Amino acid sequence: MKEFIQKNGDEIAIVVYDAPLPPKYFKITKSFIKKLFIVVPLVLVLFFTVLFAWGLGIRLKETPAPSLSTAPNETSSKMINLEAEVRALKESNQEMANKLADQASSVTTSEDPFLMLIKKPYGMQNLLQENRILLDQIEVSQNENRVNLNFSVNSANPQKKVTGHILVFMISNGGILVYPKDANSNVPSGIKYSDGELFAVSKFRPTKAEFDFKSSGETVKFVIYIFSKEGDLLLLKITESFKIGVKS
Repeated sequence: MKEFIQKNGDEIAIVVYDAPLPPKYFKITKSFIKKLFIVVPLVLVLFFTVLFAWGLGIRLKETPAPSLSTAPNETSSKMINLEAEVRALKESNQEMANKLADQASSVTTSEDPFLMLIKKPYGMQNLLQENRILLDQIEVSQNENRVNLNFSVNSANPQKKVTGHILVFMISNGGILVYPKDANSNVPSGIKYSDGELFAVSKFRPTKAEFDFKSSGETVKFVIYIFSKEGDLLLLKITESFKIGVKS
C-alpha cells in the first residue's frame, strides 16, 4: 500500500522571506481561516443590519406622519353644506325653545291697532329696541291703477345676515290693503307674519310694495312691519301721509 510522505493536517504553514533577514515561519489552523472568512463577515453583516435598523427607527419617529390631501371634492362640499344647515336648524330650534320658555309677549297692541290684524306667534318678542333693521330711501310712485311704496331694507350690522318677512299695510279712507297681495284674503281671519315677503339682507335690499288702487285725490299712509324668521318684531314704521293722484 502506498503511503504519502505528507499527510493532511489541521495547520497551514506560511514562510515569509525577508532577505537579508532569516525567513519567518507561521502556522495557521484551518479552523481559524474558516472563522476569518465565514464567521467574521456574518458578524459584520449582522452588526451593520442592526445599526441600520436602529437608525431607521429613530428617523421614522422624527418624521411627521403624511397627511392626506384635503382638497375639497363634490362629496365633501355637500357634507359641509349639510353640516351648516344642521347648525342653523339647531340654532333656530334653540331660539324657539327660549321663546316658548318666556310666555309673556312685550308687544303692546293698544299702541299699535294694525298689529291686531296679524296673528302673533306664541312667545312673540318685541325687538324694536335692538335696531337690527333700518329703512332708507322711502318714496311713493303711482300710476292710474297702482300705488308703489319703494324703500330699502338695511342691516344695522353688515357682518350678520338678517332673514325674515316684510308686511306692508296701506291705509286709506276706503279701507286697508296689504302687501304681499295674497295676504289680503287673510285679513278677515288674521294675517300670519309668514305671509309677508321673505327677505335676507346683510347690507341693503331694495323692496317694492305694490297696491292695486284706482282712487285719486285720496290721502293714504303706510305701515311697514318686519319680522324675523322666528316671528319676532324687528321693525315698525308708519310713514307720512301721501296724496294719491297728486305728483310731488
